[in-house]
Parts: sequence; structure tokens; C-alpha cells
Amino acid sequence: MVPCMQNQGRNVEVLNSRNKEIEFEKEENYLVLWSYIRRRYPDMDLESKSFRDLIHLKIHLEGPRNLREYTGDIASVRKH
Repeated sequence: MVPCMQNQGRNVEVLNSRNKEIEFEKEENYLVLWSYIRRRYPDMDLESKSFRDLIHLKIHLEGPRNLREYTGDIASVRKH
């Protein structure tokens, strides 16, 4: 195989791996936010809510400042 083609193959593998990591992070963030809202507001209907809807709901209920703090908490948990 030509070296240039080998590099392209590695680049595609790295890109695919990174895309999988991003999708996993999105799913993880969705589940964390969903469970947080479910615990905090047990009477809310969350079954058909998208991630964007959950974010808007959280902002509406608690304001953008609390969302920033919550996002910071998620980031600090991921570091450990």
C-alpha cells in the first residue's frame, strides 16, 4: 500500500473513533440531564423530550446560571 493511502486510512480510523466518542458523550450528557430533571422534578413528562428540549426546560425551570453551574459539575465529574 502507498504510504499516503496508509495515512488516509489511519485518519479515517481516528475520525471514526472521535465521532463515536462524541456520540457517546452526547448520549451520556442526555442521560445525565434526563435523570437530573427526573429526580428534581418527578412530575414532569420527559419521555418524548429531545436533548435540546431538556436543556430549554432546565433553563426555564432554573435559569441559565444554574445550567452553567450544572455543566461545570458534569465536566468536573468527567475529569475524575
